[in-house]
Amino acid sequence: MYPPMHFQEHNSERLQALVEQFPLASILTPCLQSDLNNICQVPVLYEPSRNVFIAHVAKNNPLTQCDKRSVKLHFNGDNCYLSPSYSNNKTLPSWLYCSLEVLAKVEIVECNNQKHHIMQRLTSHFEESFEPKWQLNKIPIQSRERLYQQLCFINFKPIHWSGNFKLSQNKPEDTRMEIKKSLVNANKHSIAEMI
Repeated sequence: MYPPMHFQEHNSERLQALVEQFPLASILTPCLQSDLNNICQVPVLYEPSRNVFIAHVAKNNPLTQCDKRSVKLHFNGDNCYLSPSYSNNKTLPSWLYCSLEVLAKVEIVECNNQKHHIMQRLTSHFEESFEPKWQLNKIPIQSRERLYQQLCFINFKPIHWSGNFKLSQNKPEDTRMEIKKSLVNANKHSIAEMI
């Protein structure tokens, strides 16, 4: 089984935290011309209260043709090279990473109130660290409606979450703590926090 059991992450809080910190999803969609998938890069926001990911894309994005179909959302968290020196040569050279795949069903949003909700939630969330903040409600309603006509609004209803956190879980606790300390000393704080 891949990933091995000790690298599988099932803790929903850790999986949701990964999405919160790294919201840009690589979304794999079916491709009619080949056995391969199309890939779209789309920032998404997870709403736990409704168990849904929300997003908007340009009208010509292939996702707009996937209504009622399943797609995979892939999230990559922080990652780095693991040198054997980080554990006093108790490990082989490797790579530390956190990733998440979510199988989800696409629901194209047609309701104007839902479109406004999605745009409001996304902009409020992603504008949090900006000053001054861009405010959707300051745009006249007619201008907003023209804006919405250029976009497709999507709900992604998750079917299955699959976390793959390769953080030396198969190593003894003292080795993991050595790795964590070395990562902190190398200013790799976000990956160190995950260990």
